[in-house]
Amino acid sequence: MRRAALLLTALLAGCSSRTPAPASASEPSPFSRPPGSPASSRVGFVEPVRADSPRCAIGLAPGTLVKVGERLVSRDRALRATALLEVEATLGRSALARIRHGRPGAKDEAVRPSTELRQEAEALPAAPGT
Repeated sequence: MRRAALLLTALLAGCSSRTPAPASASEPSPFSRPPGSPASSRVGFVEPVRADSPRCAIGLAPGTLVKVGERLVSRDRALRATALLEVEATLGRSALARIRHGRPGAKDEAVRPSTELRQEAEALPAAPGT
């Protein structure tokens, strides 16, 4: 009987729970960007495109995945939006995108845009045929 009481006490003591300390307000959210990181993340670079083409090819950076239907923005070296692009297909490290607004230049950077950059791209003239 005494042995059963000791076993029961050991089991119950092992099941006690402690409430975790509340997270301090200074801890960053695991879903926030690290301090100093850019608001627009690079996806790749626009390949040279003919002036009358409604589409452009994007060479994707290693390890980058894009979804069909995803909207990207191309921007020049001065970080100004040059075009709003919509991904139509992907194959390996390449993506084919329809040009919705503006005109991308060869070797422009393709990025997942911040809200401000997307609005800047949407303000560009609509591409012919859209």
